[in-house]
Amino acid sequence: MNTKTSSLVAFISLVYFFIYRGLGTLWPSFFANPNVARGALFLAFLASLGWLLFFASFLSVADRENLNSFRVATGWAIFGSACICFLYFRENLRIFGIDFLREVIFSERMEKLVVFFPLLGTALMLIFIIFLVRYKAIVLSPQSQQAVTWAVGGAAASFLLRLVVVVNFLLTQESKWMGDLQGILLYFGLLLLIISFVGWGGFLWVLSTEKNDVIA
Repeated sequence: MNTKTSSLVAFISLVYFFIYRGLGTLWPSFFANPNVARGALFLAFLASLGWLLFFASFLSVADRENLNSFRVATGWAIFGSACICFLYFRENLRIFGIDFLREVIFSERMEKLVVFFPLLGTALMLIFIIFLVRYKAIVLSPQSQQAVTWAVGGAAASFLLRLVVVVNFLLTQESKWMGDLQGILLYFGLLLLIISFVGWGGFLWVLSTEKNDVIA
């Protein structure tokens, strides 16, 4: 899959995640129906795979042009995206009642670790997008070069949001996810979510509408 197509897939995934997280935070009762919750969570897992495909398409660019340092940065972004995929895979197993490697996937140790997976994933994605800005061997059109700076802001906002959630968890030992935030932290989290959506969304949309694929 080329970067144009994968960018469109990632953009659609981003739109879904924005709606999914927004509803889950502002209107959690929307997912009170078990069938709605299962369907939404399954779509979230598919959306996470869309991001995995996006980063994998850049890995093919690095392999084709033998860009070793860019390959490493892309590989870490794929790993970070895979961590988030694992979270949604895990929750799908839980909500559908599938008994698969339960002793490992739902162990007490894993319960503590998964809180940090989104933070790790967004950190690695931020590193990737900064690398994309600075790596001169990757050729982007002037429009894409401007859009990639939006992605830096979006990725930074996403990382900061996950950092807030993790710090809140470490302080409370209870609140694990964005929807658990209360008061001013909740409004701050929503603001970061919007910034992340605009930044990443602008970049992905521009990349998906380019005449040519990303070249190196």
